[in-house]
Amino acid sequence: MPLTSMHGRRVFLTGAASGIGRATALAAAADGAELFLTDLDGTRLDRVVADVRDAGGRVAFAKPADVADFEAVRTLAGEIHDAHGPMDVVMNIAGISTWGTIDRLQHHHWRRTVDIDLMGPIHVMECFVPPMIDAGRGGQLVNVSSAAGLLGLPWHAAYSAAKFGLRGVSEVLRFDLARHGIDVTLVCPGAVDTPWSAPSTSWVSTATRRRCIGSSSASSGTR
Repeated sequence: MPLTSMHGRRVFLTGAASGIGRATALAAAADGAELFLTDLDGTRLDRVVADVRDAGGRVAFAKPADVADFEAVRTLAGEIHDAHGPMDVVMNIAGISTWGTIDRLQHHHWRRTVDIDLMGPIHVMECFVPPMIDAGRGGQLVNVSSAAGLLGLPWHAAYSAAKFGLRGVSEVLRFDLARHGIDVTLVCPGAVDTPWSAPSTSWVSTATRRRCIGSSSASSGTR
């Protein structure tokens, strides 16, 4: 069954520098977790590490990395496992949002969104879940999808492609990992006030005022 306490657990968390990731890191630390943090933004990540430690929490490891880069994730996982062993909890929170109509989205919008929001979590799972299985202690895998991974919403084609994919992977792994005592939780938040929502909200507002969605360009931002 899912963990009810983070006390004494080793928790690896992506997207820790801001938004949902930062809030989760602070909450897990307050519950007694030993944190292993990463984010693309090293400067903000350092601030979160300082915030956690100032509040009396424990950060065992923190290093910037791009989850879209498999080799970077594999190297990161190797450093962590060599020094600390397997994790008890793995949380895939890092992500970006990309909104736009099909005639406005360019190929790089699709590619980057899928690389980060779908392949990023897959890279993390490839590198962090097998050691959890080998350890035989069970654990928890948490993947953050979105309401856009549950139903289709206007302007969300690229974002939903990634988030529906993450939902599918998570539902399959819930069965595959059960025999190893590893529970899988899929989180599908709706609108959240995070740094990535600012450019997206602006884009929607402009489109609404113009009453012509197709006249606006694609917008993206980090969570």
